[in-house]
Amino acid sequence: MVWRVIEDGELDIYRNLSIEESLARVNSDSVEKTNTLRLWQSNRSVVIGRFQCVHKEVDISYCQKKGIQIARRFTGGGAVYHDLGNLNFTICADQRKPYVPRSLKKLYQGFVGSIANKLREIGIPVAYDEKRWCLRIGEKKVTGTAGWIKQGVSFLHGTLLIDANLNTLERSLDAPAGQTQYLRDRTRIRCKRSKRDVVTNISAEVSSRPSDAEIRAAIMKSVATFTGESVESGNLTQTEANTAQVLYQSRYSLDEWNLGIPAPRQIIDR
Repeated sequence: MVWRVIEDGELDIYRNLSIEESLARVNSDSVEKTNTLRLWQSNRSVVIGRFQCVHKEVDISYCQKKGIQIARRFTGGGAVYHDLGNLNFTICADQRKPYVPRSLKKLYQGFVGSIANKLREIGIPVAYDEKRWCLRIGEKKVTGTAGWIKQGVSFLHGTLLIDANLNTLERSLDAPAGQTQYLRDRTRIRCKRSKRDVVTNISAEVSSRPSDAEIRAAIMKSVATFTGESVESGNLTQTEANTAQVLYQSRYSLDEWNLGIPAPRQIIDR
């Protein structure tokens, strides 16, 4: 069997997140599922988890002034920062395969743990953290991950901090008190908070970091090694592309999805 590798060059965070959800949903609805690794980047943006409140995670005014996009993904987890110093990886896998776990813990452990092994082989001293389901160099975190398991599909995506602007990351994710409160939808303001951690770039932790191409190749090899199957370059199907466009228009291009709905004053945040 063959794994499809998608490297489409899309840099718009809203379109990228549309593609992410499309991969998960189209494959969960399909009898014939396509095992997929996607490697992608976005321009400067902050991405919050589906069950988070933007006013608790993001300095909204700072991001707006600096042109940093604010987006919400369809998976849970905490807030992360993206720029071109990040490489993002996505796994969308058919649960009928014996190597595909049906729990998030085992999914991360298998695929992200395998990425750690291959990154070490090219001189990046990462270790998989089984408690926080991420990659670390020493005590510092270099990935954020989130996942979705439903209808025969195990899906995860994560960031890899290679040479990101950590000052902008810290500033954009430092939510000040007194911001406008937003409901996640028309009834809910309860917020799932990010678990704060100390982060670092790979470039800051190694004397001579591997190239982006070498890092991408290592991630591809990690999938091939873990699954025992080959990986080959591919593209979205027409159904996936069409679904991504519908999701972009109906969800990811809208402030109501990304920010939420300004809360009435009488609602008490909690």
